[in-house]
Amino acid sequence: MNKIDLKRLIQLINDQKNIDANLCLDEGCLVEAEDQTALVKVLNYFLNYLNQLGENQLEISLDMMQIESLLSMITYTSVNPLPEISPKVEDALKQYNAHFETDHSLGTYAQIKVHFKK
Repeated sequence: MNKIDLKRLIQLINDQKNIDANLCLDEGCLVEAEDQTALVKVLNYFLNYLNQLGENQLEISLDMMQIESLLSMITYTSVNPLPEISPKVEDALKQYNAHFETDHSLGTYAQIKVHFKK
């Protein structure tokens, strides 16, 4: 198993995509997995999804907690209803011991939270 540093991975993806984002990322958020390819695809998918909805910069935070690492991505949007998120995303996250949830406040914001269990 390899250890994937979520902070570095998010920074690399953000740099390559050149998205206007405010990053607040904790150190030490690691995920064990054989390969990071699917995780990179999922994170790209989420960033593209939110970026198409947003009117301002994305807010991306990574918090190291006792039982998990929490990645939160939020954008301010007036889009309603939100487009469906592909069901393939949940399956892809399982190999990283992770799941996601969405939150949407009508006319104000859309948020995706990814929970990585330790």
